[in-house]
Amino acid sequence: MNIDISKLQDGVTVLCVGFFVVFAFLTVLIFAMNIMSVVVRYLNKIFPVASPSLVAVKKSAGGEEEIAVAIAAAILKMNK
Repeated sequence: MNIDISKLQDGVTVLCVGFFVVFAFLTVLIFAMNIMSVVVRYLNKIFPVASPSLVAVKKSAGGEEEIAVAIAAAILKMNK
């Protein structure tokens, strides 16, 4: 069995470059996400989102009405 050392060195070089590229990309991605988090927090202070009004739900003894309402809402959302 004849092993060519130059091909082995090329393979190790490609492996190391690939690891470095992936590590660098993930590091940049983490920093970008942190910066975006700060920017979004700042923009939320400037332009606050109006929260939807909460509707009081009448509780029933069996809970069957709530389940029926939840199923109907899911079907309506799926069909839109």
